[in-house]
Amino acid sequence: MAVVHVFISTGRFASEKELRTFVEPTYTAEGDAVPSRFIEETGLHEYEPSTIETVRAGEAMPVRQLLRDASWAEQWLINLDPGRSADTAVCVFPPNVIATPRDSSLEYCGAFTYQP
Repeated sequence: MAVVHVFISTGRFASEKELRTFVEPTYTAEGDAVPSRFIEETGLHEYEPSTIETVRAGEAMPVRQLLRDASWAEQWLINLDPGRSADTAVCVFPPNVIATPRDSSLEYCGAFTYQP
């Protein structure tokens, strides 16, 4: 079984670009990665950008609705609290490894298993 880590927020990011800046590393002129704030907060390693999904909506909505199109959502989305709302979500799938999810400044919803 694989595990997805889910993080949410409301009202924090004014644009998709602002969200991506928070999540994605930058690179020096020499090509060295500079960790993003999200990477530092969560202790993310084994970084694979194609398996981190971000979603941003124009307004807060139930998290299950916000994430309905996320990868393998039909397997793990039911485990999210139906009363939670957000306008932003970050889903971190393997091979990314999260060491300190609760240190994130985003709200950590938990780790959920699924079968890829």
